[in-house]
Amino acid sequence: MDKTLPVRHGLGKATGASVAAAAAVVVASGVGLGAGVGRYAQSQSVLVSQGADAANLIVVVLVLAALWFARRGSLTALLLWPGGLFYLAYAYMPYLIGAPFTPLLFDDAVVFLAAAFGLASLSTAIDGTALRERFSGAPARAVGAFLTVIGVLAYAGLVVTAVSAFGSSATEAAWRGHWVADWILGTPVLILAGVLLWARRPFGYTAAPGLLLVSALGGVVFAVSAVLDNLTGGIRTDLSVVVVHLVIGAASLAVLIWFLATGRRAERRDPKGHLRRGAAAGTT
Repeated sequence: MDKTLPVRHGLGKATGASVAAAAAVVVASGVGLGAGVGRYAQSQSVLVSQGADAANLIVVVLVLAALWFARRGSLTALLLWPGGLFYLAYAYMPYLIGAPFTPLLFDDAVVFLAAAFGLASLSTAIDGTALRERFSGAPARAVGAFLTVIGVLAYAGLVVTAVSAFGSSATEAAWRGHWVADWILGTPVLILAGVLLWARRPFGYTAAPGLLLVSALGGVVFAVSAVLDNLTGGIRTDLSVVVVHLVIGAASLAVLIWFLATGRRAERRDPKGHLRRGAAAGTT
């Protein structure tokens, strides 16, 4: 592993947890895709469907690629790796709540727990203070405001969804898993990271790239899931809803590229960086 990466300790635990989470997703997706559309007959959430089973494999590839390149010295991969793990934890919470109650739930739990463990390990490993020094020229306030606004708008949408579902047991049952995952996991971290980055706190620099990736993945995975479900006779999703998710995902990706590009420009101006050698990690 490159000793100039801004990490406090090795990445062995995060690597093991990531591989375990990825393997569990492959099992879950394989079983889900092989079982036919009837497996999710009771679900009305596009995130608990055969389309989602297929789309989640995209995230697995991204996590493993980030792992591979981070361990070979890529700062960009290191910053995106936590985002991939966070998305896996987020994506499998609706499964734990709304998927059929079968032995496969144990596998879903492995995905969530392994991804959460890997995320915690990476969060403690990445040196936010060193990142803040390296990204001293980054548009921290603008990107922090962007994340905060997305989070606030997401909460507004969740409130509207909840109010419209009151009194409708069918709607409530269909959306509960998706709604809970967004309300307690997916949305608050956007606001927290946005505020911390706006205030230029070290953890804001650690969390922001991954969460921008999560927001971008949300649009891509939702769109892929919806299109596949529409084509295979599963859950029907209006095209307008797909377009909205893609627009949000594209905006998040653009902001992510903008944020990371400033770090690369700063590093070219100062090839040795501002990293303290004492903050760099050794091997796993």
